[in-house]
Amino acid sequence: MFSMFTTVNVLCGAYNTGLLLISIARLNISMDELYDECVAATSLLEHLTKGPQEKEKWQSKRTSEKWMEILQAADLPNIQPVVSFVLSIPSSTGFAERIFSLMKNKWTDVRNKCSTELIRCELIVTLNYDMSCSEFYSAVLKDKQLLNAARSQKKYKWRK
Repeated sequence: MFSMFTTVNVLCGAYNTGLLLISIARLNISMDELYDECVAATSLLEHLTKGPQEKEKWQSKRTSEKWMEILQAADLPNIQPVVSFVLSIPSSTGFAERIFSLMKNKWTDVRNKCSTELIRCELIVTLNYDMSCSEFYSAVLKDKQLLNAARSQKKYKWRK
C-alpha cells in the first residue's frame, strides 16, 4: 500500500504517510482506482521529465505548479482530493506562532484586565488592516456616514 503513494511523496515531499492514509479513508476514495491513477501519474511524470531540459524546467517549478500540470494533463479524480489535502497542510507553524506573539504583545501585565474579546478584535485589526493610523484617521474623517453612525445611540449595520 505504501508504494502507491510514491508519486505523492516524490512530488510533495515526505509527508507522514500514516496521516495521509487516515485522511484518505475519510475522503471516500476507491483505493483500487487511486492505485491506477498513481500508476498513470507516475508514467505521466516520466513523460513530462523525459529530457534534461524538461527535467531542469520541472525541478524549477513549485509543487503546486507540478500538480496543476499533472492534473490538467490527465483525468485523475481520485488523486485530486488527496493532492488538495496534502497541499493544504501548512509547511510550518510560523503563522500560529506569529499570532501568539502578537497576542502576547497586546496582553501585557499592564493590560491584564482586558477581555479576550477585546484582544481578539485587536488581533483581527492588526492582521487584516494595512493602513497606518494617520491614513485611517483621514479615511474616517472623510466618511460622514460612518461618523454619524458612530456618534448616534442607535445600533448600526456595517456596510460592505
